[in-house]
Amino acid sequence: MKKILFVCTGNTCRSPMAQGICEKIAEDKGLLLKCDSAGLSTVSGQPVSDNAVLVCKEIGVDISRYRTKNVRELDLSEYDTIFTMSPRHKHALIALGANPYKIWLLGAETGGVSDPYGGDEDTYRRCRDEIYDSINDSIIEL
Repeated sequence: MKKILFVCTGNTCRSPMAQGICEKIAEDKGLLLKCDSAGLSTVSGQPVSDNAVLVCKEIGVDISRYRTKNVRELDLSEYDTIFTMSPRHKHALIALGANPYKIWLLGAETGGVSDPYGGDEDTYRRCRDEIYDSINDSIIEL
């Protein structure tokens, strides 16, 4: 079973949405994947944002029980693939010792995934859809 990690800044919006969406897509396609998410600048144990929970629920993805994790608490070598939401996240992971050949930018064709933090529900929906499309397009390669 392949292990995938999604990383963003606070682990309250983009990366937990990506984790939930990837789990749903993998289940729908019958793929054996273990997904996780973490943030570079977060305190572990915090709930994800209400808008992230709401917009994921609209597409049948429940992330209401997810709690934030700081990437520094994880063994990055355990993951087969790590997706970041921005080039900055990728560089930070490399600086932390992650294998650069395992790190990919989600939404690379547009420079990453836009940050919805502090935005309204429509902003979160657009972000959710960016994540969904990017994962759906790249999951076959995993």
